[in-house]
Amino acid sequence: MNQRTIKIKFIPFRIRYGVVISVISLLIITGFKTTAQDVTDTEEVTVVAPYQPSVADMAKISISPEIPAEGLEKPAFNYTMKSKTLEPEVILEPIKPAKIQGESVPELYKNYIRAGIGNYWTPYIEFNANKLRSKKNAFGVHAKYLSSFGGIEDYAFPGSSISTVDGYGKAFFNQHTLSAEAQYQRTGVHFYGFKPGEFPDIDLDKNDYKQSYNLIGLKTGIESNYLDRDKLHHSVNLKYYYLFDKFDAHEHNVRFDAGMSKSTSFFGFSEREKLGIDLGINYFYNMDSIRDFNSSIIMIRPYYYLGFEQYYFKVGLNGDAASGSDSKVHVYPVVRAEVQVVEDVLITYAGIYGELNKNSLHSMSDENPFINSTFEKKFENNKLSQYGGLKGHITPYFDYNLSFENSTIDGMAFYVNDTVSALGEGLNNQFTVVYDKVKYSKVIAEFGFHYKNKFNAILLGKYNSYFCDNEDKAWHKPALEISFMANYNMQDKILIKGELLTHSSIYARTFESITVDETTTTNLVPVRLDGYADISLGGEYRYSKLLSGFINFNNILGQRYFRWYNYPSYRFNIMLGVTYSF
Repeated sequence: MNQRTIKIKFIPFRIRYGVVISVISLLIITGFKTTAQDVTDTEEVTVVAPYQPSVADMAKISISPEIPAEGLEKPAFNYTMKSKTLEPEVILEPIKPAKIQGESVPELYKNYIRAGIGNYWTPYIEFNANKLRSKKNAFGVHAKYLSSFGGIEDYAFPGSSISTVDGYGKAFFNQHTLSAEAQYQRTGVHFYGFKPGEFPDIDLDKNDYKQSYNLIGLKTGIESNYLDRDKLHHSVNLKYYYLFDKFDAHEHNVRFDAGMSKSTSFFGFSEREKLGIDLGINYFYNMDSIRDFNSSIIMIRPYYYLGFEQYYFKVGLNGDAASGSDSKVHVYPVVRAEVQVVEDVLITYAGIYGELNKNSLHSMSDENPFINSTFEKKFENNKLSQYGGLKGHITPYFDYNLSFENSTIDGMAFYVNDTVSALGEGLNNQFTVVYDKVKYSKVIAEFGFHYKNKFNAILLGKYNSYFCDNEDKAWHKPALEISFMANYNMQDKILIKGELLTHSSIYARTFESITVDETTTTNLVPVRLDGYADISLGGEYRYSKLLSGFINFNNILGQRYFRWYNYPSYRFNIMLGVTYSF
């Protein structure tokens, strides 16, 4: 019997499982039928079906990795860095300068004249002439005349006048500025501090009690203007004046000042250092109907500045040698410290200093023109002053400065009525000077408000305290002084200004004679003079840039107050005038 061998070959093929099963079933049935037949041939039958691979399960190795017990040795590294300098090529490109546009230079006029007239027969005229802008030099002259011929009820003729002519010149060089000034001033007053009705036996013409001061002054100097702070900056000034009055009093003064300073770098942390010295000689020659004498002050004042971050310090010495009736050498320490607690907003400062000054005929007659020119002219020795304060800007428009000062002054001058008068016995219409050692304290409050170029105002308050060794009072010295000044610019067309000056009460020294049992004694009697407030207002209307008119109201309250004993002031005063530029 022949056997048929059936070979089934699986060929992977992507067909549906149902079709594959049908084909297999058909082949199996056909095979069984063929086997039953007597067939001796061999056939190959290829059955096509999908391949289904399979992987037998493997036995897992149950061995866990372990770290060897011995420690690992850290390998040693040895390396070097090779440095190389980079030399990049820098190419600078020029910076184009910024252009400023829209800024015009205001037009200037060479000459300016201001003239007016007021009640109490008060003529006024003032003239200025200046050279226009120049990089090489500057020159100008000024002249002023103001007088008053009005009367004050019951008092002697109070007429006064002031005449001034002065000029200046400057020459600008590359590294220096040369300057010169000349001045002539005449001041006329009358010793009107008495009531003629109370002295019927004294017959005086107004020229008999008239006083005039004539001042001739010259000044020249040269000053460096280096832009480099490391150079030796220096200045030299020479001043001279000659003052004489109607009663043959003369005063010559020559003053020489020189200064040098240079930036230094002693400390690495400093931002600015400066070492300097100021030298000076102040010489006086005085002559009057009683005496003539010389006196001088030689000044040597070295100093050192140091500034870093918000701190600033100054240390130095004021060495002043006096010659004359009281020849002596004085050395005063100078120390100042300043800290910007909040930049420009809150700055605190404190320090000490001392100095020697001269009570001269010029300085004293400027303050009180009714002084007897034969008074004794002594030195004022400010032995030591301590001061401190706060200053800064609260806003860009508001400034302030609050300070105090305590001083010990030997030779402070006080004005008192002269009981011996060459003009007439008992008039007491001239002043002399008494000196005393004083402990002086003052507190100052100053406030400023500035709004663009439209409004400006300054308020200043000052409280003074005097403790005298010998005198009963600080004669003619007010305890409280207040001043206020303001001006408003309305579109450069209308200008308005105001001023307030006020003093608290003062004391004058007088004497009272008492006769008991044919014995006459003289007792000192302080006289209290009431305080005052002097208010002034003014306005100016600019018709054009060249022509304007003004009006001023002085002592609006009409008070008759006394700055000096027996010398009342004028009451309400008004002045009208014009100004012209050309």
